[in-house]
Amino acid sequence: MKFKSLLALFFAAIVTTNADAADYGAAMPEGEAIDIAVAATDPAARTGAPALYRGRITQVCQKAGCWVVLESDGHSARVMAKDHGFAVPKDASGEAIAWGVLEVEPISEDHARHLVEDDGAAAPASEELRIVATAIRVL
Repeated sequence: MKFKSLLALFFAAIVTTNADAADYGAAMPEGEAIDIAVAATDPAARTGAPALYRGRITQVCQKAGCWVVLESDGHSARVMAKDHGFAVPKDASGEAIAWGVLEVEPISEDHARHLVEDDGAAAPASEELRIVATAIRVL
């Protein structure tokens, strides 16, 4: 009987912890997320391998929900759904965690125009910090 009570308590804790979170894309791995501000200080040291990144949603693609911008302490990264494989709600807000590969991406004139005209984004710089994600959790 004691085991069943502990098991029920365990599952209740999991449901309570993730009750307000919504996952999009592939399964979200567990682990500590790197704050966007920390990742932005030395992005070259973090590129190549997927990792968890955390920040506050400041923009969402208004055409398809295929990207969000995460911000922390004045630093930001655009989180792109890998291969447009999933979308988040266009009204997503609050904190989020992304699982993906961080890169510094040059912005072409065509891509900048697309972001401004089609998606309602602010005009980007000549390059941006980008996470090509397979999963996003909106907290």
